[in-house]
Amino acid sequence: MRTMNLPSMSCSRGMMAGPSRAGPAQRLEIWALSSKCDCVVSSGVQHYRKQLKPRNMCMQEEGTGGDLSSGVTAFASVDLHSPAKTQRLVFFLLEGSRGNCKYIMSVVAETTQSISSILLVAVILNLPQARSVKLSWITRAWFICSFLQSAICTALDIHSTLLAKSFLGVEQYAEIISLFPYMLLFVISVRGTTGISFDSNSLKEPLLQVQTSKEKHAENKRSSFYGSASLGQLVTFSWLNPLFTTGKMKPLEQNEVPDIDKNDYAEFLSHSFNCCLNNVKERYGLRTSSIYRAIFMFIWKKAVINAIFAVAAAGASYVGPSLINNLVKFLGGDRQHGLKSGYVLALAFLGAKVVETVCQRQWIFGARQLGMRIRAVLISHIYKKGLVLSSQSRQSHTSGEIINYMSVDIQRITDLIWYSNIIWMLPVQIALAIYVLHKNLGVGALAGLAATTMIMACNIPLTRAQKRYQSGIMEAKDARMKATAEVLRNMKILKLQAWDLSYLHKLEDLRNTEHNWLWMSLRLQAISSFIFWGAPMFISVVTFGTCIIIGIPLTAGRVLSALATFRMLQEPIFTLPDLLSVLAQGKVSADRIAKYLQEDEMRADAVEIALRTEAEVDVEIDNGRFSWNQDSYYPTLENIQLKVHRGMKVAICGTVGSGKSSLLSCILGEIPKLGGRVKIRGSKAYVSQSPWILSGNIRENIVFGNAFDNEKYEKTIEVCALKKDFELFANGDLTEIGERGINMSGGQKQRIQLARAVYQDADIYLLDDPFSALDAHTGTQLFKVIL
Repeated sequence: MRTMNLPSMSCSRGMMAGPSRAGPAQRLEIWALSSKCDCVVSSGVQHYRKQLKPRNMCMQEEGTGGDLSSGVTAFASVDLHSPAKTQRLVFFLLEGSRGNCKYIMSVVAETTQSISSILLVAVILNLPQARSVKLSWITRAWFICSFLQSAICTALDIHSTLLAKSFLGVEQYAEIISLFPYMLLFVISVRGTTGISFDSNSLKEPLLQVQTSKEKHAENKRSSFYGSASLGQLVTFSWLNPLFTTGKMKPLEQNEVPDIDKNDYAEFLSHSFNCCLNNVKERYGLRTSSIYRAIFMFIWKKAVINAIFAVAAAGASYVGPSLINNLVKFLGGDRQHGLKSGYVLALAFLGAKVVETVCQRQWIFGARQLGMRIRAVLISHIYKKGLVLSSQSRQSHTSGEIINYMSVDIQRITDLIWYSNIIWMLPVQIALAIYVLHKNLGVGALAGLAATTMIMACNIPLTRAQKRYQSGIMEAKDARMKATAEVLRNMKILKLQAWDLSYLHKLEDLRNTEHNWLWMSLRLQAISSFIFWGAPMFISVVTFGTCIIIGIPLTAGRVLSALATFRMLQEPIFTLPDLLSVLAQGKVSADRIAKYLQEDEMRADAVEIALRTEAEVDVEIDNGRFSWNQDSYYPTLENIQLKVHRGMKVAICGTVGSGKSSLLSCILGEIPKLGGRVKIRGSKAYVSQSPWILSGNIRENIVFGNAFDNEKYEKTIEVCALKKDFELFANGDLTEIGERGINMSGGQKQRIQLARAVYQDADIYLLDDPFSALDAHTGTQLFKVIL
């Protein structure tokens, strides 16, 4: 239990902390926070904190109304020290000298202090029933007693100082200054009124939750704790304390979780990385190395700061092993400089540990933060790239591969960012270890260096083999994911054609291939772990054996210092197998993502978009040449001349594979253009031959992100013959559509797609056999109404 600024001072100190200003601008806020009470006074605002079953209270003031809701009545527990004060007064009466004037004044002061504490309890108990414009008599009595207590204790202290014929010190002047706020409380108690106002905040929860203006303001005012933290808060991570405190008291709500820093927004990070990538493209072109350069330019500032913390933590971690020999000598009686050397050693150990702890936490936090930034940047760019991939590039990267890029590969790159500091820190740590060993063991440290170099030399073949195995694993994984996705997507065809067993054997073969690559990779990791886990013992044996052979004395201090150094060297050596594996995996994943980001995109100038002016032609193709495969000698479409005037209805007929859908694709700009010109005036809507359904409810699929217009929406579903279907659903048009519309029939999905196009109210409609999935009656009706 912790109390602050309550009248609990002893007689020897009359300064009682309290509100420094209690004028009309003072505000009292009371709310439920914790089972342990806190009373904090800061800037004239007093906060009482207590978590109990809420009790409705109300304190009215002239011109102010509202509920004062909290478990504040139990705040009396914060003043359970009142019986202790009374007990102290009793012992003081038994022990003191009754004829002494100081004794009498002390009794009066202690009595006043006890009465003040008891009155405080009474004030808190009286708050729930307080309904008065003026302060109640018991509150005024508390203020008066507080002033009398401070005045008596101050007078007693000054009187004792004068009797001792000494000068007033800083404590006496502080006590005199403390009288002024209590004098102000005394004046307020005489007036009987204050400027205290109460926030209107009731714990009575309505049945319908309506967001108040205060809640809206609080939600809009959400800020980043990290972005507004001071230097001290950043070092100690105390900027998280408000969040932890609120989460301890009650479950966190959405508007109570602070925003991330603006520099960590995915939009901001993606824009910054895009600028770096564009700069690299202008200098070096778009290559795999260009992606790496852009990532380096994006992270180098934060990486340098992390490197400084990492070096400081590594250097501080070796202070202890380097001073152990000196500590052993000091404990053994070698004290040339007296006890000062012992104090210096203790402070050195303590300071080094503090520096190591602070720097290591900052380094770990910075590495994690940098990894999350890289993750956000790569996910956003992979997503954006998928929207603009050319048709030929789409054939090279299936949806399963893209999912692997965004989940597996990006996670491995994030791990690589974390381990990247360990990569360059390993030589630094080894150099520090060799320095400490040479300081204590002399030439014997060279044997330890040779043993360490021998172990490090094993990395070269292990790294090459691990990289080869990881490439095989990822290729086998992509093949398995691609085949699995195809099987799930065409399960009905496989069952009807009785191909399920043959495809099952095919999937098992792909799994066995991936299993073989994984088995070889795990065996290599086992060999690496065996080598490097035995490395510290091997280095110790070689080092101490060399010292014994060449005659270097091994004292207790030298041995302990060497063992501590070997223990510090264990961590980087133990992490070396994982480091090699992460390095190989990260390199393979980075190459895969870099290759994906280099794929061809749809040309922005494939279709010219013009404003819809007085010109009568809305769709125009002049000498168009298009091909799905740009390397093919024969284009898919050539010598295309087409002009569609405004208001025309054009039907394109032809045999299967004659290029009807390709012609619509060239108007959309999805097929690569080899020559000619395509010009469109106005907005366009497209209905494909196979329905495309968005995950969500039916209304979201029809409105498709546009503003909802009820009249327009009702007319749309009526002309698309969807009303009867909605009546069959329990939730109507709010029915959730499953993955790819699995719970809808083909005709329903096609009509939903048509309704989406109709609701767009576009200038140009491109329909690719839209009635193929509909029965004759429904298709005829839609043709007459819509077209």
